Amino acid sequence: MRLALAAAVLLAAAPLPAAHSGSTLSDAAGPYDIALFSTPTAPAARGHARLVYAPSPFGVAVTADGRARYDVQITASALPAPSTLGAFSSYVAWEVTPDLSRWTRLGVVAKGTSTVGPAELNKFLLVITAEADSMPAAHAGPTVLHGTSPSGWLQSFLTHPLFRGVAP
Repeated sequence: MRLALAAAVLLAAAPLPAAHSGSTLSDAAGPYDIALFSTPTAPAARGHARLVYAPSPFGVAVTADGRARYDVQITASALPAPSTLGAFSSYVAWEVTPDLSRWTRLGVVAKGTSTVGPAELNKFLLVITAEADSMPAAHAGPTVLHGTSPSGWLQSFLTHPLFRGVAP
């Protein structure tokens, strides 16, 4: 019974890309794919991203401490002109820690396919914002698309009341 309940919790927490607006399951169905979801700022925007290894003379790119380095190929459509959202001229992709404490600029995103990166975190959020220029030092504009890296789908449920012996 407890195992079935744990499985139900895990399934309930699993991402359902096809159920959200802005992306479809077929757009992001592989272990290196990220479904991108639109926000109320740009509800018609659509997109998906794929992680590809950043260039390396060794075939697989890694950081000095062993984390994989990926370029991110972002395919976006139906993005409104940034100027329609305010005083913005570009869309910029960011690699963001799950607790939103660190934002790293990956590059400029245009309609169609853009390659940005490298992304170097094991788990991260991919956020695309409208910005006043293409080289902002920090994010300031509204979010138009967002997604979670495939490794971000794995969550620790050890803190869930079911696993601590506490009734929910």
